[in-house]
Amino acid sequence: MSPNKKVVIITGANSGIGFECVKQFCEEFTGNIIIAVSRNINYLQQLLYPNLHNIACDVVDYQKFQAIIDGIAVKHQICGLITCAGTAYNGDFCDIDISKIQKMIDINTTGLTNTIELVLPYMRTNKLGTIINVSSLSDRYPRPNATVYGATKAFVKSLSDSLRVSEAKYNIRVCNISPAIIDTPLLANLGKNLNDVIAVADFVNVVRFIYQQPQSICIRDMVIAPTSYEN
Repeated sequence: MSPNKKVVIITGANSGIGFECVKQFCEEFTGNIIIAVSRNINYLQQLLYPNLHNIACDVVDYQKFQAIIDGIAVKHQICGLITCAGTAYNGDFCDIDISKIQKMIDINTTGLTNTIELVLPYMRTNKLGTIINVSSLSDRYPRPNATVYGATKAFVKSLSDSLRVSEAKYNIRVCNISPAIIDTPLLANLGKNLNDVIAVADFVNVVRFIYQQPQSICIRDMVIAPTSYEN
C-alpha cells in the first residue's frame, strides 16, 4: 500500500451490501485505499481494483482485528468506516437454535463494537472521519419473528445515535442507515421471498451519497424502503 493515503474500511465485504460498497467505493474514490474486511474473501478476490486490499478477518476476533487496524493506521489515515458485517435468522423466539442466536449477537453487536472501538481513536487523533453503520428498519419497529435480530439492530441505532453526539467535537460524522428490504443473501436467512425489493446497487448509491457530503454535513439517520412497502 502506498504511504500516507486516506483509507476507507468496509466490513462484511464479501457479499451483499458490503460487496457492492467495495465496488462502488473503489470506482468512485480512486485516490483512496479501500480495505475490504470479511471472514471469507473468496468473492472479493475476483475484484481487480488497484486501490482495493482484502483482509480475511472475523470482526469478532478483537485481538486479530486490532493488529490489522493498528498496522493500517501506522502508514495511512483512516477516514471512513462502513460497517456491513451482520447476520440474521428468522423464526419464533423459542424455536431459533441458540447457536444462531449467539451468532447474531456476536456479529451484529460485538463485531460492530469492536470495529468502531478500534478505528475511532485514530479518527479522533486526525479530527476527521465518517462512520456509516448499516442497520435495519427493525431497529425501530417490532419484529415478532425476528426478535433477536431486531434487538441487535436496535443496539446498532442506539450506539450510532450516542456516538454521533460524543464524536461531533472531533469532526467525526456517525450515520445510521436502516434498510427495509434489500435484494441480498440476507433475505434467504430471514426466510423471505419478496418480489418488491430494492436492488443492492441502488441502496449503496445512497450509502455513497451520504459519504460524499461535505464533512460539515452529517446525515444522522435514514430509512430506505421500497415505495410500496407498507410496514
